[in-house]
Amino acid sequence: MALSSKNQLRCAGRGFAALVRDRDGTAVIEMAIVTPALVALIVAILQTALAFLAQEGLETAAESAARLLLTGQAQTFQTSTSASGTSGMSGAQFQQAICGQLSYIPSGGTTAVTYGNGSLLPPFLNCSQLSVVVTDVGSATSATAATTSSDANTAPTFTFNSSGALTNNGSGTASGTVYNTGSTGGQGQILVVQLVYLWPTLSSLLGFSLSSNIANDQTNSRELVATQVVVTESYSCPTTPAVVTTC
Repeated sequence: MALSSKNQLRCAGRGFAALVRDRDGTAVIEMAIVTPALVALIVAILQTALAFLAQEGLETAAESAARLLLTGQAQTFQTSTSASGTSGMSGAQFQQAICGQLSYIPSGGTTAVTYGNGSLLPPFLNCSQLSVVVTDVGSATSATAATTSSDANTAPTFTFNSSGALTNNGSGTASGTVYNTGSTGGQGQILVVQLVYLWPTLSSLLGFSLSSNIANDQTNSRELVATQVVVTESYSCPTTPAVVTTC
């Protein structure tokens, strides 16, 4: 019995030693350990790259949107229902024009048409996530250090509720725009055009937090802001059927 026990212990020791020396399957075990972290790292890199891509797309859209005001197209916009003193795009119409969704009946016409040549946003940006803010700083001669400091040079503070709806556009109001129909953007005026977009992010993957350094909004989104500052040109002012108040 004693010899049998010794043999059993000796065999167990040999088996354990052989198991320690055996390297079969170690690569699989190591891969199983590092794969979750590797996948999370790759996804985080892709997520960051996509956020930068979205920012560049928004910057391009902001440049095109600002041009509508720079050249007076938004200020002199008229429809068949325009009345005296109300010519020009409203804030909602300006955002619709950016999204390629502004449908109207031209002055003197009877058939509705769509303004522009489609959306100014790239295909991967959704208009439902967009807010537009236009601020009139004043003319180059009338703008003071105080107005430019408060309106143009200070980083905007945009806040959203848990549903992603804009609650503060940087001017203390809940409206998506401070653009005034027909009275903003007179010739030679300085305008600050801001496009704000909530870019969704992936919060976590395989137990790793991915959005802590990317998301900056309570909806777990990345708040993207593209800003353009323009001085409006001398644009042609129609007199009928509506008087353009910015002329």
